[in-house]
Amino acid sequence: MTVQHPRKAAPLGAARRPVAARRLVAAHRLAAALVLALLGAASAQGDSYRLYVSNEFSADITVIDTATNEVIDTITISGRPGEVRPRGMAVSPDGKIVYVSISDFNPQLETPEDKILAIDVRTNEVVGQFRAGGNPERVAVTPDGKQIWAALEAIAQAAGYDVATGEQLATFRVGVEAEGVAVSPDGNWVYVTAEATHTVTVIDAKALEVVTHILVGNRPRVVEFSNDGTRAYVSAEIGGTISVIDTSTRKVIDTINLGLDSRPVEIAVDPTSDLIYVAGGGTSAVYVIDTTTNEVVNTIKEQMGRRPWGIAITPDGKRVYTANGLSDSVSVIDTACGCVVANIGAGRGAHSAEIGVIPGGN
Repeated sequence: MTVQHPRKAAPLGAARRPVAARRLVAAHRLAAALVLALLGAASAQGDSYRLYVSNEFSADITVIDTATNEVIDTITISGRPGEVRPRGMAVSPDGKIVYVSISDFNPQLETPEDKILAIDVRTNEVVGQFRAGGNPERVAVTPDGKQIWAALEAIAQAAGYDVATGEQLATFRVGVEAEGVAVSPDGNWVYVTAEATHTVTVIDAKALEVVTHILVGNRPRVVEFSNDGTRAYVSAEIGGTISVIDTSTRKVIDTINLGLDSRPVEIAVDPTSDLIYVAGGGTSAVYVIDTTTNEVVNTIKEQMGRRPWGIAITPDGKRVYTANGLSDSVSVIDTACGCVVANIGAGRGAHSAEIGVIPGGN
């Protein structure tokens, strides 16, 4: 397994929520802000954020300056338009590199163009390329930034890669139609969803072995861990639910029902509070869930783009962005009011969203 480096890589408006819900969210944010201040864990002053949106039908990446909500660049993905599609993304722990899974929809070719690209946030240039056969759907990064993991949909496998060398560490048989992948905050576990078998496969990232398979909702798409790693949240697109997994027992301990028409896909975990944001493609809504009670505390629909599948939140928790596949747009949510404050044009078939960081804003 090789990595190609084109250039030298860096080391590697909505309905108002009820008064009670607004007070609850405000309380969460106040408590989280106090903790962050005490720990000195606030993000570096002067950092600027860029939003990256993968557009699977126009085969490009839209880059948005979150300070101005303006498109500042479009990164074209080389390959055959309509068949080579950028899809799931992940960002390195320092926010400087965005990884994009590229799926080739013509697997009959002798050399399909399945791969994972590494993009430098400061320059928007491709600085690394990992070969990833089998239609990589989504990708995740370990907390130390040394490994990436991919869900390979066409061959029902998950694969891990060494970022520095490009070596493939191992491949694992998971459920049919592997889709989502996430790495636990301690770096010990990799969770992989499988749409057709309705499962989450748990991989020991240190021993490099499959530990168990967990049955979840109908057609699971994405899995995300809580900030402390004690819970994992799995969106079930057809079931219209979020499965809550206790990561110590590897059991589903709760199911949050969003409605069959919600078709939830991506999940954004607020790094500053106990809230998660779920993109509901079927209802063109974002569901805000309080994870201390596993209840929906707000549903954001007004002025939302059509079919939000991708979702991302800034490190300071102040803005949420959705990638809207049917309106080819990005909706910007102010988390203080729980409302859409802007819509920005993107490429065709906006799929996923990630936030990159430029330290010091330079």
